Amino acid sequence: MHPPGRRSLRAESFRTLPARAAGVRIGFGTDLMGELADEQLGGLRVQTEVEGVLRTLQAATSVNADLIGRPDLGRVAVGCVADLLIVDGDPFADPTLLWTRTPDRRVVQGGRVVG
Repeated sequence: MHPPGRRSLRAESFRTLPARAAGVRIGFGTDLMGELADEQLGGLRVQTEVEGVLRTLQAATSVNADLIGRPDLGRVAVGCVADLLIVDGDPFADPTLLWTRTPDRRVVQGGRVVG
């Protein structure tokens, strides 16, 4: 059984494929806040199912930064500002690491561990 809205979200995600084939750059984002903020992780899961791990990570980082005209964001490079998600494992081998909260996950922001 899918959580409410899961089927429709996944179906809608497949609509991005013709856009990508036409050269449209696809980022990642939601406007979920408050009680629904954790549902953003479900969005990562769906996008990964549709487009794979690499494209999802690019969409959530460098593509989003490029779309808003901020080449200093979304990448780990000299002169760039980067937030990092550190997981215990390889998200390419186990994509669930991207959306499953585990005790060993860490978020680094501004050079400090914040989560």
